[in-house]
Amino acid sequence: MRIGRIVLASALGAAVASPAFAAEPYLGRWAKAPEACHGFGNTALVATMTSVSWVDGYCRIGKMYKIGHAVYLQLHCSGKGDVPATLNAYGDRMRVTWGGAKIEELRRCK
Repeated sequence: MRIGRIVLASALGAAVASPAFAAEPYLGRWAKAPEACHGFGNTALVATMTSVSWVDGYCRIGKMYKIGHAVYLQLHCSGKGDVPATLNAYGDRMRVTWGGAKIEELRRCK
């Protein structure tokens, strides 16, 4: 019984001492205007840990690196091939470079 308590105490201590990882700021749904947040199709940019969906449809993240707040992506897009993109999120706003073209600032959908 004593060994069970020691194991339980060790497990709880490890869980409490483990650092909590914050979500990446670029994750979520983003659009140029609030009314575009609820539309379907390619009006809103949707970023997950493994993909980005937007103007070129569904894109799988191939390579990714971060410098400061900016995330640089090499996307593999269905029907479009490889597309470079930069997502630079700060608060509820995000600057996007897509395929070399600078896009207007997007706002986080609420």
